[in-house]
Amino acid sequence: MNKTPLFRWLTLTSYFALMTLIFCWHLWLVPLEPQFISFILLTQLGPLMFPLRGLLHGKSYTHAWAAYLALFYFIVGIWYASAETTRIFGIIVSLLSTGFFIGCVFYARFSSQQMKQSEITENT
Repeated sequence: MNKTPLFRWLTLTSYFALMTLIFCWHLWLVPLEPQFISFILLTQLGPLMFPLRGLLHGKSYTHAWAAYLALFYFIVGIWYASAETTRIFGIIVSLLSTGFFIGCVFYARFSSQQMKQSEITENT
């Protein structure tokens, strides 16, 4: 059974849900003061822009290093969950980053195995 599409779906769903949640939280749900919005969005959404192209094109190398990025957002989620006023936001960010991490790791694993297997069958 090919598990690669399942983990690609998990990665992309968690990735875009994480982006959407951070954006909506800081702009509409719990708006920040106007002078902080740009800085907070740049520091929290900016790093998520780096793997966008590779994730959309299904590159296993990008999925592999994006898993490290997911750990950063897990830490951010735990940090927000430690405060009572942002606990729900922190828990959701932690869950989405965990899904992003699992999706990235297993997509990279299964897609590289699939590539190796297709190279073997081409050579025989």
